[in-house]
Amino acid sequence: MIKKIGILTSGGDSPGMNAVIRSIVINSIKNNFKVYGIFYGYLGLFKNKIKHLKYKDINNIIDKSGTFLGSSRFTKLKKYKIKKKEIIKIKRKIDILIVIGGEGSYKGALKLNNMGLPCITIPGTIDNDVPGTDYTIGFSSALEIIVQYIDNIKYTLLSHKRILILEVMGRKCNDLAIYSYISSENCFIITKKNFNINNLIKKIKKNKNKYLIIIITENITNIKKLSIKIQKKTNIETRFTSIGYIQRSWKPTAFDRILAFKMGDYSIKLIKKNKTGKCIGIKKNKIIHYDIKNIIKK
Repeated sequence: MIKKIGILTSGGDSPGMNAVIRSIVINSIKNNFKVYGIFYGYLGLFKNKIKHLKYKDINNIIDKSGTFLGSSRFTKLKKYKIKKKEIIKIKRKIDILIVIGGEGSYKGALKLNNMGLPCITIPGTIDNDVPGTDYTIGFSSALEIIVQYIDNIKYTLLSHKRILILEVMGRKCNDLAIYSYISSENCFIITKKNFNINNLIKKIKKNKNKYLIIIITENITNIKKLSIKIQKKTNIETRFTSIGYIQRSWKPTAFDRILAFKMGDYSIKLIKKNKTGKCIGIKKNKIIHYDIKNIIKK
């Protein structure tokens, strides 16, 4: 019988993680579960960095970015040979683990679940790259800062008739680039590594606006070298910039806070029904769940 719930946040932090933790704690206490925070992700789980959480621990965190539990990338977990005695030791503290994170965190949860520690996962990443959900917690907030950045930087570009190459996060997913492109004007977008530079130059030369922003997902190309090429071939002053970690540090939007609350609440409902090995998502504005193993296959 499940009585003790553990929560950890893993991988890159995202706005709304604190809001999820808050939701889980509130709904756990309401349903007479004890809830424990695990500090610094999977690393903390194996180093026994666990604390019993109460209402006072979640006061004034709904609007804060990051995660007050801390996070880490415990990359060794992929190759780490978990011993049964370690699982038994963890299960003395908690009966089930809720993992908030992205793709790598899901893989860790599946490994633990298969070893006998029941897990539920909640998608927390700005990249929006987790299968089985239309939106991940943090995506809306990261998108907001990118769009605000574009709205403000365009006045400097307009004053100098410049081109700006703007690199945004996303890892291998282009959603932040695509959504910010749709939300803005006088922009081009690059989402492929094998993009055609000559076609891009032609489009730039045809551009009749007094400024231009080229939005590009990280890891596609060297934006400094690209800016030099564009400036040489168009004779238009071209600058480049990467917004960086502020995309992960922005205050969570109302959308992310609400999504976080719904997913946290839903995780407790699954636990009450003794459903484990599940990952939570949102599809067509409805909170749903899948088996973690099926999502990992995708």
